[in-house]
Amino acid sequence: MASASPVFIRLWRDEGLRATLLSQLDTESICALRLTSSECCELTTPALFTRTRLTFTPSALTRTSRLEALSRIGHHIQHLTFSMPHNPATFLPPLLNPMTGREVNFLYTPHTSCASVTQRPKYGSPELGDLLTQQYPPIFHAATNVPAFIKALSQMPNLRHLTISCPGQDPAQRYRRDAVDYALISLRIAIERAPLLKLEKLSLSHIHPSALHYLRHLPGFGTTPSAGRRWKQIKKLHITMDSWDFLGLRPGRDHLKILDDYVRSFSSNLEKVSFGWNGRKGPCPFTLFSDPLFAPSRRTVKLFAEVTSPMSPLPDAPPRPAMRFPKLRYMQVRNSTMSVEQVSDFILSHRHTVREFDFENVSLLNGGTWEDALAPLTRFSGSDEWLSSQSGSEAESAASFQSHSDFNQLDDIAEEFEEVIDTGTAMPDGDMPVRTSVQVKKRVRKRRRKHKRTKGGLKISSPIPISGPIEEVLHPTVFDPNLQGVQRDRRREASQQALADDPEKRVSALKKAKETLLKRLGKEFYKSQDKKDSVRGFFNNSCAGEWRSRAMMVHESSSALVPLMFSRC
Repeated sequence: MASASPVFIRLWRDEGLRATLLSQLDTESICALRLTSSECCELTTPALFTRTRLTFTPSALTRTSRLEALSRIGHHIQHLTFSMPHNPATFLPPLLNPMTGREVNFLYTPHTSCASVTQRPKYGSPELGDLLTQQYPPIFHAATNVPAFIKALSQMPNLRHLTISCPGQDPAQRYRRDAVDYALISLRIAIERAPLLKLEKLSLSHIHPSALHYLRHLPGFGTTPSAGRRWKQIKKLHITMDSWDFLGLRPGRDHLKILDDYVRSFSSNLEKVSFGWNGRKGPCPFTLFSDPLFAPSRRTVKLFAEVTSPMSPLPDAPPRPAMRFPKLRYMQVRNSTMSVEQVSDFILSHRHTVREFDFENVSLLNGGTWEDALAPLTRFSGSDEWLSSQSGSEAESAASFQSHSDFNQLDDIAEEFEEVIDTGTAMPDGDMPVRTSVQVKKRVRKRRRKHKRTKGGLKISSPIPISGPIEEVLHPTVFDPNLQGVQRDRRREASQQALADDPEKRVSALKKAKETLLKRLGKEFYKSQDKKDSVRGFFNNSCAGEWRSRAMMVHESSSALVPLMFSRC
Protein backbone atom coordinates (compact mmCIF):
# COMPACT_ATOMS: atom_id res chain seq x y z
CA MET A 1 0.00 0.00 0.00
CA ALA A 2 1.16 3.51 -0.80
CA SER A 3 1.16 6.34 1.71
CA ALA A 4 -1.41 9.06 1.08
CA SER A 5 -0.78 12.77 1.38
CA PRO A 6 -1.39 14.43 4.76
CA VAL A 7 -3.93 16.82 3.26
CA PHE A 8 -6.00 13.96 1.85
CA ILE A 9 -5.83 12.06 5.13
CA ARG A 10 -6.94 15.14 7.05
CA LEU A 11 -9.94 15.54 4.75
CA TRP A 12 -10.64 11.81 4.80
CA ARG A 13 -10.84 11.78 8.62
CA ASP A 14 -13.81 14.14 8.51
CA GLU A 15 -16.77 11.83 9.29
CA GLY A 16 -19.37 13.90 7.43
CA LEU A 17 -17.28 14.19 4.28
CA ARG A 18 -16.27 10.52 4.40
CA ALA A 19 -19.87 9.33 4.87
CA THR A 20 -21.05 11.48 1.95
CA LEU A 21 -18.36 10.17 -0.38
CA LEU A 22 -18.86 6.53 0.58
CA SER A 23 -22.62 6.79 0.06
CA GLN A 24 -21.99 7.70 -3.61
CA LEU A 25 -19.68 4.73 -4.28
CA ASP A 26 -20.55 1.12 -4.99
CA THR A 27 -19.02 -1.84 -3.18
CA GLU A 28 -16.35 -2.50 -5.79
CA SER A 29 -15.13 1.10 -5.71
CA ILE A 30 -14.98 1.09 -1.91
CA CYS A 31 -12.96 -2.14 -1.97
CA ALA A 32 -10.52 -0.61 -4.46
CA LEU A 33 -10.22 2.53 -2.35
CA ARG A 34 -9.59 0.43 0.74
CA LEU A 35 -6.52 -1.14 -0.90
CA THR A 36 -4.84 2.16 -1.85
CA SER A 37 -3.24 2.94 1.51
CA SER A 38 -3.20 1.83 5.12
CA GLU A 39 -4.94 5.02 6.26
CA CYS A 40 -7.77 4.53 3.77
CA CYS A 41 -8.04 0.89 4.81
CA GLU A 42 -8.39 1.85 8.46
CA LEU A 43 -11.11 4.45 7.82
CA THR A 44 -13.00 2.59 5.10
CA THR A 45 -13.23 -0.88 6.66
CA PRO A 46 -15.92 -0.06 9.30
CA ALA A 47 -18.26 1.45 6.71
CA LEU A 48 -17.63 -1.37 4.23
CA PHE A 49 -18.43 -4.23 6.62
CA THR A 50 -21.17 -2.62 8.73
CA ARG A 51 -23.73 -4.50 6.62
CA THR A 52 -22.60 -8.01 5.69
CA ARG A 53 -24.42 -10.76 3.83
CA LEU A 54 -23.62 -14.41 4.51
CA THR A 55 -24.92 -17.04 2.09
CA PHE A 56 -24.73 -20.41 3.77
CA THR A 57 -22.78 -23.10 1.91
CA PRO A 58 -21.15 -26.36 3.07
CA SER A 59 -17.82 -24.53 3.62
CA ALA A 60 -19.10 -21.08 4.62
CA LEU A 61 -18.34 -21.48 8.35
CA THR A 62 -15.59 -24.10 8.29
CA ARG A 63 -12.98 -22.81 5.82
CA THR A 64 -9.92 -21.54 7.72
CA SER A 65 -9.29 -18.49 5.53
CA ARG A 66 -12.86 -17.27 5.96
CA LEU A 67 -12.74 -17.70 9.73
CA GLU A 68 -9.51 -15.68 9.89
CA ALA A 69 -11.05 -12.91 7.80
CA LEU A 70 -14.16 -12.95 10.00
CA SER A 71 -12.01 -12.56 13.12
CA ARG A 72 -10.50 -9.37 11.63
CA ILE A 73 -13.72 -7.69 10.48
CA GLY A 74 -16.28 -9.27 12.84
CA HIS A 75 -16.28 -6.38 15.32
CA HIS A 76 -17.32 -3.99 12.51
CA ILE A 77 -20.46 -5.96 11.58
CA GLN A 78 -23.67 -4.43 12.90
CA HIS A 79 -26.20 -5.87 10.43
CA LEU A 80 -25.83 -9.49 9.33
CA THR A 81 -28.03 -11.05 6.65
CA PHE A 82 -28.05 -14.84 6.88
CA SER A 83 -29.32 -16.19 3.57
CA MET A 84 -30.07 -19.84 2.84
CA PRO A 85 -32.52 -20.28 -0.05
CA HIS A 86 -34.39 -23.49 -0.67
CA ASN A 87 -33.04 -25.41 -3.67
CA PRO A 88 -32.70 -29.05 -4.78
CA ALA A 89 -29.46 -29.32 -2.78
CA THR A 90 -31.26 -28.62 0.50
CA PHE A 91 -33.97 -31.24 -0.11
CA LEU A 92 -33.63 -34.29 2.16
CA PRO A 93 -35.07 -37.51 0.75
CA PRO A 94 -36.38 -40.25 3.03
CA LEU A 95 -33.59 -42.12 4.83
CA LEU A 96 -33.70 -45.77 3.73
CA ASN A 97 -32.07 -48.88 5.10
CA PRO A 98 -29.98 -50.35 2.23
CA MET A 99 -30.57 -53.91 3.44
CA THR A 100 -34.35 -53.91 3.99
CA GLY A 101 -35.45 -50.87 1.99
CA ARG A 102 -37.52 -49.52 4.87
CA GLU A 103 -37.48 -45.90 5.99
CA VAL A 104 -35.29 -45.13 8.99
CA ASN A 105 -36.44 -42.51 11.48
CA PHE A 106 -33.98 -40.81 13.79
CA LEU A 107 -34.25 -38.28 16.62
CA TYR A 108 -31.90 -35.35 16.08
CA THR A 109 -30.02 -34.17 19.17
CA PRO A 110 -27.59 -31.34 18.32
CA HIS A 111 -24.05 -31.10 19.65
CA THR A 112 -23.50 -27.67 21.17
CA SER A 113 -19.75 -28.00 21.82
CA CYS A 114 -16.75 -29.85 20.50
CA ALA A 115 -16.40 -31.72 23.82
CA SER A 116 -19.79 -33.39 23.39
CA VAL A 117 -18.63 -35.02 20.14
CA THR A 118 -16.09 -37.08 22.06
CA GLN A 119 -18.73 -38.24 24.53
CA ARG A 120 -21.23 -39.66 22.03
CA PRO A 121 -21.60 -40.03 18.25
CA LYS A 122 -22.95 -37.02 16.39
CA TYR A 123 -26.10 -38.77 15.18
CA GLY A 124 -26.72 -41.25 17.98
CA SER A 125 -24.97 -44.36 16.62
CA PRO A 126 -22.16 -45.09 14.13
CA GLU A 127 -24.54 -47.04 11.87
CA LEU A 128 -26.96 -44.12 11.63
CA GLY A 129 -24.05 -41.76 10.99
CA ASP A 130 -22.90 -43.89 8.07
CA LEU A 131 -26.40 -43.84 6.55
CA LEU A 132 -26.65 -40.06 6.86
CA THR A 133 -23.20 -39.58 5.36
CA GLN A 134 -23.99 -41.79 2.38
CA GLN A 135 -27.51 -40.55 1.58
CA TYR A 136 -27.66 -36.91 2.72
CA PRO A 137 -25.88 -34.01 0.95
CA PRO A 138 -22.90 -32.16 2.49
CA ILE A 139 -24.99 -29.08 3.26
CA PHE A 140 -26.96 -31.13 5.80
CA HIS A 141 -23.81 -32.00 7.74
CA ALA A 142 -22.68 -28.36 7.60
CA ALA A 143 -26.11 -27.25 8.89
CA THR A 144 -25.82 -29.56 11.91
CA ASN A 145 -22.35 -28.26 12.84
CA VAL A 146 -23.55 -26.14 15.78
CA PRO A 147 -20.05 -25.27 17.16
CA ALA A 148 -19.18 -23.64 13.82
CA PHE A 149 -22.25 -21.38 14.07
CA ILE A 150 -21.40 -20.43 17.66
CA LYS A 151 -17.80 -19.65 16.76
CA ALA A 152 -18.83 -17.47 13.81
CA LEU A 153 -21.39 -15.39 15.74
CA SER A 154 -18.97 -15.00 18.65
CA GLN A 155 -16.79 -12.92 16.30
CA MET A 156 -19.56 -10.28 16.01
CA PRO A 157 -19.91 -8.66 19.44
CA ASN A 158 -21.40 -5.43 18.01
CA LEU A 159 -24.19 -7.11 16.06
CA ARG A 160 -27.41 -5.09 16.40
CA HIS A 161 -29.60 -6.31 13.53
CA LEU A 162 -29.97 -9.88 12.26
CA THR A 163 -31.85 -10.69 9.06
CA ILE A 164 -32.72 -14.30 8.21
CA SER A 165 -33.80 -15.00 4.62
CA CYS A 166 -35.00 -18.44 3.48
CA PRO A 167 -36.93 -17.97 0.21
CA GLY A 168 -37.96 -20.48 -2.40
CA GLN A 169 -39.76 -23.22 -0.47
CA ASP A 170 -42.12 -25.41 -2.50
CA PRO A 171 -45.66 -25.18 -1.01
CA ALA A 172 -45.97 -28.97 -1.32
CA GLN A 173 -43.07 -29.37 1.14
CA ARG A 174 -44.47 -27.26 3.98
CA TYR A 175 -44.64 -30.32 6.23
CA ARG A 176 -41.23 -31.74 5.28
CA ARG A 177 -37.98 -30.91 7.09
CA ASP A 178 -35.00 -30.06 4.91
CA ALA A 179 -31.44 -28.81 5.46
CA VAL A 180 -32.65 -25.22 5.92
CA ASP A 181 -34.58 -26.20 9.04
CA TYR A 182 -31.49 -27.86 10.56
CA ALA A 183 -29.48 -24.71 9.81
CA LEU A 184 -32.10 -22.59 11.58
CA ILE A 185 -31.84 -24.83 14.65
CA SER A 186 -28.06 -24.34 14.72
CA LEU A 187 -28.43 -20.59 14.13
CA ARG A 188 -30.88 -20.23 17.03
CA ILE A 189 -28.57 -22.10 19.40
CA ALA A 190 -25.67 -19.89 18.29
CA ILE A 191 -27.69 -16.72 18.90
CA GLU A 192 -28.51 -17.86 22.42
CA ARG A 193 -24.95 -18.88 23.31
CA ALA A 194 -22.84 -16.21 21.55
CA PRO A 195 -22.17 -12.91 23.41
CA LEU A 196 -24.56 -10.79 21.31
CA LEU A 197 -25.33 -8.24 24.00
CA LYS A 198 -26.28 -5.48 21.53
CA LEU A 199 -28.74 -7.47 19.42
CA GLU A 200 -32.11 -5.66 19.41
CA LYS A 201 -33.61 -6.09 15.93
CA LEU A 202 -34.70 -9.30 14.17
CA SER A 203 -35.97 -9.48 10.58
CA LEU A 204 -37.34 -12.65 8.98
CA SER A 205 -37.49 -12.10 5.22
CA HIS A 206 -39.40 -14.53 2.96
CA ILE A 207 -39.50 -17.08 5.76
CA HIS A 208 -41.45 -20.32 5.41
CA PRO A 209 -44.18 -21.06 7.99
CA SER A 210 -42.50 -23.93 9.85
CA ALA A 211 -39.26 -21.94 10.31
CA LEU A 212 -40.74 -20.13 13.31
CA HIS A 213 -40.97 -23.45 15.14
CA TYR A 214 -37.18 -23.91 14.91
CA LEU A 215 -36.38 -20.28 15.75
CA ARG A 216 -38.59 -20.10 18.83
CA HIS A 217 -37.18 -20.47 22.33
CA LEU A 218 -38.63 -23.78 23.52
CA PRO A 219 -37.42 -26.56 25.83
CA GLY A 220 -35.38 -28.89 23.66
CA PHE A 221 -33.15 -28.56 20.59
CA GLY A 222 -30.14 -27.52 22.69
CA THR A 223 -31.90 -24.81 24.70
CA THR A 224 -30.41 -23.58 27.98
CA PRO A 225 -32.35 -22.03 30.89
CA SER A 226 -30.68 -18.65 30.29
CA ALA A 227 -31.51 -18.57 26.57
CA GLY A 228 -34.63 -16.50 27.11
CA ARG A 229 -32.59 -13.44 28.09
CA ARG A 230 -31.22 -13.14 24.56
CA TRP A 231 -34.68 -12.97 22.99
CA LYS A 232 -35.84 -10.40 25.52
CA GLN A 233 -33.34 -8.01 23.95
CA ILE A 234 -35.38 -7.92 20.72
CA LYS A 235 -37.28 -4.63 20.50
CA LYS A 236 -37.93 -4.56 16.75
CA LEU A 237 -39.44 -7.52 14.89
CA HIS A 238 -40.14 -7.59 11.14
CA ILE A 239 -41.56 -10.69 9.44
CA THR A 240 -42.30 -11.38 5.77
CA MET A 241 -43.84 -14.86 5.38
CA ASP A 242 -44.78 -16.85 2.30
CA SER A 243 -48.55 -17.34 2.19
CA TRP A 244 -50.61 -20.35 1.11
CA ASP A 245 -54.24 -21.25 0.45
CA PHE A 246 -55.97 -20.50 3.76
CA LEU A 247 -59.41 -21.66 2.53
CA GLY A 248 -58.40 -24.89 0.77
CA LEU A 249 -58.40 -28.47 1.91
CA ARG A 250 -55.25 -27.86 3.99
CA PRO A 251 -55.73 -24.37 5.47
CA GLY A 252 -52.67 -24.68 7.69
CA ARG A 253 -54.23 -23.55 10.95
CA ASP A 254 -51.41 -25.26 12.85
CA HIS A 255 -48.88 -22.99 11.14
CA LEU A 256 -51.01 -19.97 12.03
CA LYS A 257 -50.96 -21.06 15.67
CA ILE A 258 -47.16 -21.36 15.48
CA LEU A 259 -47.05 -17.81 14.10
CA ASP A 260 -49.34 -16.58 16.89
CA ASP A 261 -47.19 -18.22 19.58
CA TYR A 262 -43.99 -16.82 18.06
CA VAL A 263 -45.23 -13.23 18.01
CA ARG A 264 -46.67 -13.56 21.53
CA SER A 265 -43.25 -14.62 22.85
CA PHE A 266 -41.88 -11.17 21.86
CA SER A 267 -44.98 -9.06 22.62
CA SER A 268 -43.97 -7.91 26.11
CA ASN A 269 -40.77 -6.15 24.93
CA LEU A 270 -41.48 -5.08 21.34
CA GLU A 271 -41.45 -1.41 20.39
CA LYS A 272 -41.81 -1.87 16.62
CA VAL A 273 -43.46 -4.80 14.86
CA SER A 274 -44.13 -5.34 11.16
CA PHE A 275 -45.68 -8.24 9.29
CA GLY A 276 -46.43 -8.87 5.63
CA TRP A 277 -47.65 -11.80 3.55
CA ASN A 278 -45.68 -12.59 0.40
CA GLY A 279 -48.14 -13.69 -2.29
CA ARG A 280 -51.86 -13.93 -1.61
CA LYS A 281 -53.45 -12.11 1.28
CA GLY A 282 -53.74 -13.79 4.65
CA PRO A 283 -55.11 -13.12 8.13
CA CYS A 284 -53.49 -10.58 10.43
CA PRO A 285 -51.21 -12.38 12.92
CA PHE A 286 -51.92 -9.82 15.66
CA THR A 287 -55.65 -10.63 15.73
CA LEU A 288 -55.71 -14.36 15.01
CA PHE A 289 -57.64 -15.04 18.21
CA SER A 290 -60.72 -13.37 16.64
CA ASP A 291 -60.17 -14.35 13.00
CA PRO A 292 -63.07 -16.10 11.18
CA LEU A 293 -60.72 -18.99 10.33
CA PHE A 294 -60.72 -20.02 14.00
CA ALA A 295 -64.42 -19.39 14.61
CA PRO A 296 -66.23 -22.45 16.03
CA SER A 297 -68.62 -24.25 13.73
CA ARG A 298 -72.26 -23.33 14.17
CA ARG A 299 -73.57 -26.88 13.79
CA THR A 300 -72.04 -29.68 15.85
CA VAL A 301 -72.79 -33.20 14.67
CA LYS A 302 -72.87 -35.97 17.26
CA LEU A 303 -71.12 -39.25 16.77
CA PHE A 304 -74.17 -41.46 16.22
CA ALA A 305 -76.98 -38.86 16.09
CA GLU A 306 -77.99 -39.78 19.66
CA VAL A 307 -80.16 -37.51 21.78
CA THR A 308 -78.01 -37.52 24.92
CA SER A 309 -74.96 -39.62 25.53
CA PRO A 310 -71.56 -39.39 27.24
CA MET A 311 -70.08 -39.74 23.74
CA SER A 312 -71.40 -36.34 22.66
CA PRO A 313 -68.79 -33.93 21.21
CA LEU A 314 -66.78 -31.90 23.68
CA PRO A 315 -67.44 -28.16 23.89
CA ASP A 316 -65.29 -25.83 21.85
CA ALA A 317 -61.97 -24.78 23.32
CA PRO A 318 -61.99 -21.28 24.79
CA PRO A 319 -60.49 -18.63 22.49
CA ARG A 320 -57.07 -17.23 23.12
CA PRO A 321 -56.78 -13.88 24.88
CA ALA A 322 -56.14 -10.74 22.88
CA MET A 323 -52.53 -10.04 21.97
CA ARG A 324 -51.15 -7.06 23.89
CA PHE A 325 -48.00 -5.01 23.22
CA PRO A 326 -47.47 -2.79 26.29
CA LYS A 327 -44.38 -1.02 24.86
CA LEU A 328 -45.36 -0.85 21.19
CA ARG A 329 -44.79 2.43 19.33
CA TYR A 330 -45.11 1.36 15.69
CA MET A 331 -47.21 -1.34 14.01
CA GLN A 332 -47.38 -2.31 10.34
CA VAL A 333 -49.46 -4.92 8.52
CA ARG A 334 -49.17 -5.58 4.79
CA ASN A 335 -51.20 -7.56 2.29
CA SER A 336 -53.68 -8.93 4.87
CA THR A 337 -57.41 -9.26 5.49
CA MET A 338 -59.09 -7.95 8.63
CA SER A 339 -62.56 -7.19 9.87
CA VAL A 340 -63.80 -3.83 11.06
CA GLU A 341 -63.99 -5.10 14.64
CA GLN A 342 -60.39 -6.35 14.57
CA VAL A 343 -59.06 -2.99 13.39
CA SER A 344 -61.11 -1.03 15.93
CA ASP A 345 -60.26 -3.25 18.90
CA PHE A 346 -56.52 -3.33 18.17
CA ILE A 347 -56.26 0.43 17.70
CA LEU A 348 -58.31 1.26 20.78
CA SER A 349 -56.30 -1.08 23.01
CA HIS A 350 -52.95 0.39 21.83
CA ARG A 351 -53.86 4.03 21.12
CA HIS A 352 -52.11 5.33 24.24
CA THR A 353 -48.67 3.93 23.38
CA VAL A 354 -48.53 3.48 19.60
CA ARG A 355 -47.56 6.55 17.59
CA GLU A 356 -48.20 5.08 14.14
CA PHE A 357 -50.51 2.39 12.78
CA ASP A 358 -49.83 1.36 9.19
CA PHE A 359 -52.30 -0.87 7.33
CA GLU A 360 -51.00 -1.17 3.79
CA ASN A 361 -52.96 -3.09 1.17
CA VAL A 362 -55.29 -4.44 3.85
CA SER A 363 -58.78 -5.54 2.77
CA LEU A 364 -61.73 -5.27 5.14
CA LEU A 365 -63.97 -8.35 5.28
CA ASN A 366 -67.74 -8.39 4.70
CA GLY A 367 -67.74 -5.11 2.81
CA GLY A 368 -66.54 -3.03 5.75
CA THR A 369 -65.28 0.53 5.33
CA TRP A 370 -62.48 2.37 7.04
CA GLU A 371 -64.93 5.01 8.24
CA ASP A 372 -66.65 2.35 10.35
CA ALA A 373 -63.29 0.97 11.54
CA LEU A 374 -62.09 4.40 12.67
CA ALA A 375 -65.38 5.60 14.14
CA PRO A 376 -64.67 4.28 17.69
CA LEU A 377 -61.24 5.91 17.63
CA THR A 378 -62.75 9.29 16.76
CA ARG A 379 -65.44 8.89 19.39
CA PHE A 380 -63.06 8.02 22.24
CA SER A 381 -60.15 10.34 21.42
CA GLY A 382 -62.00 13.45 20.29
CA SER A 383 -62.67 14.97 16.89
CA ASP A 384 -59.56 17.16 16.76
CA GLU A 385 -56.94 14.58 17.80
CA TRP A 386 -56.73 12.56 14.57
CA LEU A 387 -56.52 13.81 10.98
CA SER A 388 -57.60 11.45 8.20
CA SER A 389 -57.10 11.38 4.45
CA GLN A 390 -58.07 8.66 2.00
CA SER A 391 -56.95 7.75 -1.51
CA GLY A 392 -58.18 4.92 -3.75
CA SER A 393 -61.13 2.57 -3.33
CA GLU A 394 -62.59 1.56 0.02
CA ALA A 395 -62.52 -2.17 -0.69
CA GLU A 396 -58.74 -2.30 -1.16
CA SER A 397 -57.77 0.48 1.21
CA ALA A 398 -54.99 0.71 3.76
CA ALA A 399 -54.90 2.84 6.85
CA SER A 400 -52.00 4.65 8.41
CA PHE A 401 -52.06 6.39 11.81
CA GLN A 402 -49.04 8.62 12.16
CA SER A 403 -47.70 11.24 14.53
CA HIS A 404 -45.49 14.16 13.56
CA SER A 405 -42.50 12.95 15.58
CA ASP A 406 -39.86 10.22 15.22
CA PHE A 407 -40.22 9.77 11.45
CA ASN A 408 -36.47 9.61 11.04
CA GLN A 409 -36.33 6.59 13.33
CA LEU A 410 -38.79 4.69 11.12
CA ASP A 411 -36.79 4.97 7.88
CA ASP A 412 -35.07 1.65 8.47
CA ILE A 413 -38.42 -0.16 8.34
CA ALA A 414 -38.94 0.61 4.67
CA GLU A 415 -35.81 -1.24 3.59
CA GLU A 416 -37.02 -4.41 5.29
CA PHE A 417 -40.05 -4.64 3.01
CA GLU A 418 -38.54 -3.61 -0.32
CA GLU A 419 -38.80 -7.22 -1.51
CA VAL A 420 -42.43 -7.74 -0.48
CA ILE A 421 -44.32 -8.24 -3.73
CA ASP A 422 -48.09 -8.39 -4.00
CA THR A 423 -48.81 -11.23 -6.40
CA GLY A 424 -52.54 -11.26 -5.82
CA THR A 425 -55.10 -12.07 -8.44
CA ALA A 426 -55.61 -9.61 -11.25
CA MET A 427 -58.72 -7.54 -11.77
CA PRO A 428 -61.47 -8.82 -14.08
CA ASP A 429 -60.32 -6.52 -16.89
CA GLY A 430 -56.76 -7.80 -16.65
CA ASP A 431 -55.31 -4.86 -14.73
CA MET A 432 -53.34 -5.25 -11.54
CA PRO A 433 -55.06 -4.29 -8.25
CA VAL A 434 -54.57 -0.65 -7.29
CA ARG A 435 -52.84 0.11 -4.00
CA THR A 436 -54.76 2.60 -1.94
CA SER A 437 -54.27 4.12 1.47
CA VAL A 438 -56.11 5.91 4.26
CA GLN A 439 -53.98 8.05 6.54
CA VAL A 440 -55.03 9.20 9.99
CA LYS A 441 -52.46 11.43 11.65
CA LYS A 442 -52.40 12.21 15.31
CA ARG A 443 -51.90 15.82 16.25
CA VAL A 444 -49.04 16.74 18.54
CA ARG A 445 -50.35 19.32 20.96
CA LYS A 446 -47.90 21.79 22.43
CA ARG A 447 -47.85 21.99 26.18
CA ARG A 448 -48.80 25.33 27.62
CA ARG A 449 -46.34 27.05 29.89
CA LYS A 450 -47.38 26.71 33.50
CA HIS A 451 -47.89 29.95 35.45
CA LYS A 452 -45.94 30.47 38.62
CA ARG A 453 -48.02 30.32 41.76
CA THR A 454 -47.51 31.93 45.14
CA LYS A 455 -48.02 30.18 48.44
CA GLY A 456 -51.57 31.41 48.60
CA GLY A 457 -52.42 29.91 45.22
CA LEU A 458 -52.47 33.20 43.28
CA LYS A 459 -51.17 33.40 39.72
CA ILE A 460 -48.35 35.85 39.03
CA SER A 461 -48.50 37.31 35.55
CA SER A 462 -47.00 40.42 34.02
CA PRO A 463 -49.32 43.16 32.71
CA ILE A 464 -50.02 43.14 28.98
CA PRO A 465 -48.67 46.28 27.28
CA ILE A 466 -51.26 48.15 25.23
CA SER A 467 -49.97 49.56 21.95
CA GLY A 468 -52.11 51.87 19.84
CA PRO A 469 -55.24 53.84 20.58
CA ILE A 470 -57.55 52.59 23.28
CA GLU A 471 -60.49 52.56 20.83
CA GLU A 472 -58.78 49.92 18.70
CA VAL A 473 -57.95 47.80 21.72
CA LEU A 474 -61.54 47.86 23.00
CA HIS A 475 -62.96 47.11 19.57
CA PRO A 476 -65.00 43.87 19.63
CA THR A 477 -63.27 40.83 18.17
CA VAL A 478 -64.87 38.98 15.27
CA PHE A 479 -64.48 35.24 15.78
CA ASP A 480 -63.90 32.84 12.92
CA PRO A 481 -66.76 30.27 12.77
CA ASN A 482 -64.38 27.65 11.30
CA LEU A 483 -62.30 27.48 14.46
CA GLN A 484 -62.85 24.43 16.62
CA GLY A 485 -64.04 24.99 20.14
CA VAL A 486 -62.60 23.71 23.35
CA GLN A 487 -63.40 20.10 24.13
CA ARG A 488 -66.13 19.84 26.76
CA ASP A 489 -65.59 18.07 30.06
CA ARG A 490 -68.61 15.79 30.33
CA ARG A 491 -67.88 14.60 33.88
CA ARG A 492 -67.50 18.11 35.27
CA GLU A 493 -70.70 19.29 33.61
CA ALA A 494 -72.60 16.29 34.93
CA SER A 495 -71.42 16.95 38.50
CA GLN A 496 -72.38 20.63 38.27
CA GLN A 497 -75.80 19.76 36.87
CA ALA A 498 -76.38 17.27 39.71
CA LEU A 499 -75.41 19.95 42.26
CA ALA A 500 -77.83 22.42 40.68
CA ASP A 501 -80.72 19.96 40.70
CA ASP A 502 -80.33 18.74 44.31
CA PRO A 503 -81.00 21.49 46.97
CA GLU A 504 -79.57 19.37 49.81
CA LYS A 505 -76.22 19.06 48.02
CA ARG A 506 -76.14 22.85 47.52
CA VAL A 507 -76.80 23.53 51.23
CA SER A 508 -74.11 21.05 52.34
CA ALA A 509 -71.61 22.51 49.87
CA LEU A 510 -72.30 26.05 51.15
CA LYS A 511 -71.87 24.91 54.76
CA LYS A 512 -68.51 23.30 53.97
CA ALA A 513 -67.34 26.42 52.18
CA LYS A 514 -68.45 28.62 55.11
CA GLU A 515 -66.61 26.45 57.63
CA THR A 516 -63.42 26.46 55.56
CA LEU A 517 -63.55 30.26 55.19
CA LEU A 518 -64.11 30.85 58.93
CA LYS A 519 -61.23 28.52 59.83
CA ARG A 520 -58.84 30.46 57.61
CA LEU A 521 -60.04 33.82 59.02
CA GLY A 522 -59.55 32.58 62.58
CA LYS A 523 -55.99 31.45 61.92
CA GLU A 524 -55.07 34.77 60.28
CA PHE A 525 -56.63 36.75 63.20
CA TYR A 526 -54.64 34.87 65.87
CA LYS A 527 -51.39 35.28 63.92
CA SER A 528 -51.90 39.08 63.66
CA GLN A 529 -52.70 39.38 67.38
CA ASP A 530 -49.56 37.40 68.36
CA LYS A 531 -47.43 39.77 66.28
CA LYS A 532 -48.99 42.83 67.96
CA ASP A 533 -48.40 41.40 71.46
CA SER A 534 -44.74 40.83 70.73
CA VAL A 535 -44.27 44.41 69.47
CA ARG A 536 -46.22 46.28 72.11
CA GLY A 537 -44.66 45.92 75.58
CA PHE A 538 -47.18 47.79 77.69
CA PHE A 539 -49.51 44.82 77.96
CA ASN A 540 -49.04 43.10 81.32
CA ASN A 541 -49.60 39.44 81.88
CA SER A 542 -52.94 39.76 83.63
CA CYS A 543 -54.33 42.15 81.07
CA ALA A 544 -53.09 40.01 78.21
CA GLY A 545 -54.62 36.92 79.81
CA GLU A 546 -57.97 38.63 80.23
CA TRP A 547 -57.89 39.88 76.64
CA ARG A 548 -57.08 36.43 75.30
CA SER A 549 -59.84 34.85 77.40
CA ARG A 550 -62.35 37.26 75.93
CA ALA A 551 -60.95 36.79 72.49
CA MET A 552 -61.47 33.02 72.65
CA MET A 553 -65.24 33.40 73.03
CA VAL A 554 -66.78 31.87 69.96
CA HIS A 555 -70.19 30.82 68.84
CA GLU A 556 -71.39 27.42 70.02
CA SER A 557 -71.80 26.18 66.48
CA SER A 558 -68.76 24.67 64.78
CA SER A 559 -69.22 26.95 61.78
CA ALA A 560 -68.14 30.15 63.67
CA LEU A 561 -64.43 29.91 64.49
CA VAL A 562 -63.52 33.67 64.61
CA PRO A 563 -63.58 35.88 67.81
CA LEU A 564 -66.93 37.57 68.36
CA MET A 565 -65.70 40.34 70.73
CA PHE A 566 -62.47 41.68 72.16
CA SER A 567 -61.40 44.64 74.31
CA ARG A 568 -58.29 46.16 75.83
CA CYS A 569 -57.81 46.56 79.58
